[in-house]
Amino acid sequence: MKTEDLLAQALDVRAPWQINRVRNDFGKDQCDIWITRQSGRSGWFFGNRSSAADGAEQSWRHLNIGSMRCVIHAVRPTDGSDSPSWIGHDDQPFSQALARKIAGMLRDGISLQAICNLLDVTVADLWKFKHGLDNGKAGLSVAAAPAEGPAGNIPAAGHPVWEGLLDGSLNIDIRVLSLKLLLTKLREQYAVISDGEVRVMKCHEMQRYFIRHEKLLAHELAQLTGALNPTAGH
Repeated sequence: MKTEDLLAQALDVRAPWQINRVRNDFGKDQCDIWITRQSGRSGWFFGNRSSAADGAEQSWRHLNIGSMRCVIHAVRPTDGSDSPSWIGHDDQPFSQALARKIAGMLRDGISLQAICNLLDVTVADLWKFKHGLDNGKAGLSVAAAPAEGPAGNIPAAGHPVWEGLLDGSLNIDIRVLSLKLLLTKLREQYAVISDGEVRVMKCHEMQRYFIRHEKLLAHELAQLTGALNPTAGH
């Protein structure tokens, strides 16, 4: 079996897509793969031909192949068809598959530096992706995380109280400056994010802050408890 066929299986490259070029740079531990769409015109004489590019070729960092970095070069489809997971979005550095993996790691509270080290991605690319994610421009639907249970006196990450904090429908008196700054930033991001699963990520981020600083946020947590149990004490 040819290298292209093995890679096509590993990357789940299916018709009408095909791998037409592979470059291994062992000095850089990187594999570059060029993928094109077939035109559909085929036969014993002509064979499968790649369709004419209907846009500029773009490159996206994809999930590693073993220990090697994988970079995909392709033209995004403009006919409205769904893009495969190894293609990324315009102006984004990562394929959809890698973007979902990174978004999940961010949702789980893994630091940017740790993500860079674990996935061997550059800080510049990671910041570009996170900026797009925070501003609703990453074009990403993140698989929903399983609902987390409450941590001590802190509501579960999937509880509506966090959404209320971020969309402004729930306001509490905040004494801790760092929480004020974080909530202001997250509310600005939340307002421009339309992707429901990315909004879930922001709720997780808010909950993680309360978990890390639970002792410092007794005043604020008491108000969240009141929002959870509005009839308590009556």
